[in-house]
Amino acid sequence: MSNINKQSLREVAKKCSAQEPLRIVEYHGKMCLRNSGGIVFTVLRDSSFPEYSSENENYARLAELSTPDTMLELLDELEAKDRRIEEEIARANREHHRGFMMACGHLKEHSNVHYADAAEMEIAALRNRINELESAAAGKGGAS
Repeated sequence: MSNINKQSLREVAKKCSAQEPLRIVEYHGKMCLRNSGGIVFTVLRDSSFPEYSSENENYARLAELSTPDTMLELLDELEAKDRRIEEEIARANREHHRGFMMACGHLKEHSNVHYADAAEMEIAALRNRINELESAAAGKGGAS
């Protein structure tokens, strides 16, 4: 998914998050997606084409479950994953560079901890502590 698509999806989800989510209702024998503002979509159930009826119902159920909050959570998870990948690539590049420098004799064996690596280890420890505190706060029913 491109960054433009993600940003567009995020903007639309934020606009919709203040509204009531869609839900499936039966209305005069028809399956409809609606919120308090009224019917948004009517799902076609044509007995002549049962395979399309089932397919349409599946899309309706997907639309019902695809709430703005769900979309925002998925986008946040995706961005967090991308950040972790970038951090891992940067760490691997530093390790590769340090190994190259040692192989060329420009770096001595005893100087194997680089300042950036020490900072990275400290950041990782702090992130773990934050996660522990957030988990503990969530277990108590809220942040303190």
